[in-house]
Amino acid sequence: MKDKIAFRIVDINEIIYYSPNLFPLGYFTMKGTSNKELLLEMTKNGNVMKVKLNKRRRRTVLKLLHAIKEKCPWISYVLGVIPFIVGCIGYAKEGLSFWETVYAALAVYFVNPVNDMTNGYILFAEITSVLVVASIILSVLRYAYAKMGHFFIRLSKDATVVYTDNEMGQAVGETVRHGYVMYTDPDDDENKISKLKAEKVRNHIVMFTDDMDNVSFISKNEKKLQGDNIYLMLRDVDPTLLDAVDESKMNLHFFNVYDVLARDYWKKYNLYDRRKGKIKIAIIGFDQVGNAIFKYGYLNNIFSLVQSVEYHIWGASPAEVAFLNTLHTMNDDKIVVHDRGWEEDIEDLAQMDRVIYTFLDGTIELIQFVLYVNPLAEIHCYSDTPAGLAKLYLSDKIVAFGDMKEILTEESIENERLYRQGKLFNYDYSLRYSNSQPAQDFEEAAEKEWKKLNGFFKSSNVARADHYWIEQRLKADGEFDEDSEDAWRIEHIRWSRFYYVNHWSYAKERDNARRKHNLLVPYEELEYSEKAKDGIYSDVLRAEIDKLV
Repeated sequence: MKDKIAFRIVDINEIIYYSPNLFPLGYFTMKGTSNKELLLEMTKNGNVMKVKLNKRRRRTVLKLLHAIKEKCPWISYVLGVIPFIVGCIGYAKEGLSFWETVYAALAVYFVNPVNDMTNGYILFAEITSVLVVASIILSVLRYAYAKMGHFFIRLSKDATVVYTDNEMGQAVGETVRHGYVMYTDPDDDENKISKLKAEKVRNHIVMFTDDMDNVSFISKNEKKLQGDNIYLMLRDVDPTLLDAVDESKMNLHFFNVYDVLARDYWKKYNLYDRRKGKIKIAIIGFDQVGNAIFKYGYLNNIFSLVQSVEYHIWGASPAEVAFLNTLHTMNDDKIVVHDRGWEEDIEDLAQMDRVIYTFLDGTIELIQFVLYVNPLAEIHCYSDTPAGLAKLYLSDKIVAFGDMKEILTEESIENERLYRQGKLFNYDYSLRYSNSQPAQDFEEAAEKEWKKLNGFFKSSNVARADHYWIEQRLKADGEFDEDSEDAWRIEHIRWSRFYYVNHWSYAKERDNARRKHNLLVPYEELEYSEKAKDGIYSDVLRAEIDKLV
């Protein structure tokens, strides 16, 4: 009796393929799943042998199969005709004429042999032809199922599609309530963008690895995207340098993954309850993460007129050091840039209240070093796998942050409340300048004003909205009254810092092209009409803005 062998690959929720009787040759298929490991079961004469495929090995196998398919797209067709070729050989050996052989070999694909002839070749052709037909049917059904699923998803008013070529975008797709992911191969440089077309949905999240691919996708699908909400990921391009996009009639929003991370960090680990004391913060590492952490701390950690927050920075490049030394804080806060490595500044680290380490490497070394010299300090470490890091040590002040799967979600990217607040702040500002009151349909009017803005002024209004929860909490805690001058002072400090961190400086006459502004002066030097601009002009819009906090 011949050995009968069958394979199946099992994931937690689904048996992808199992056929112990029909396919004794041991044929099996694989596809990517989200669980950590797959289980390969091999049944030989009823005995089950199990082999686990961990996630890394699974990816390696899948990449290999995918690479073979990409490099040799014809291989599927070759495999598909193998039953026909083998069948022809088998029927020819049985003495059939040429055309009878061709007809009989084709008939095996339809599981309908034209005669009872049999030999090894014919048997092989019959079995493998079933596999070929089954694969075609499954592929068609899978394609139809996906298309039908996408069709019904697109009926939702809040439907969202994520266009991406990376795992980060796929992870965001898993958080979408009503939507799906359009994925393209990152190695397909020539056809990456052309293969994807804008879907008919209201919201589009564009997350290709290369900024230019994101821009190219928007340009290529400009007509299809008119009137839709576009959330465009930028890694290297500064959105404050981009021009207005009113002509395209898109609701275009930009986001940077590190900005989203930094905004999330300071919301979770804010300094509000320590606002009246002196706080020293060390930021070790000034790459994209460290830069974003400093930037959003500098912009949002403004709580009191008597606060004293010191930012000590290690790891900045010479150009970054020169820029940081030009930044004004407009209060008693300080920015201290260290020339030496953090390992050499033991005395300074020993005085820090919080140490933020933004490198992925050397985390353990840093934690232990700080625990030796400053055991009472908070130690916050950036990690792409933060789970469990804080549990290694006795200290309860160790925090790991940076899990992009938690931070980068549909909600954090679209951030409708924040953008809507920014639009209302801008509209309020335009009403003050025109000395008018909100239109009855002020949402439409606010949207119209918003589309006139370039990237810098949009970002300025969003930054105001990002800090507004602090202003509201200070009022709720009795720190100052609505529209008091103390509130205006704090807003002027925040506004000035936004301009400074975006490379503006003071000049007697305002010049937007040269990034010069005449109001970058201490609050006390402003005329009263200019001071009042730091408040909210319209009570109607104030009520709407407050609802969003």
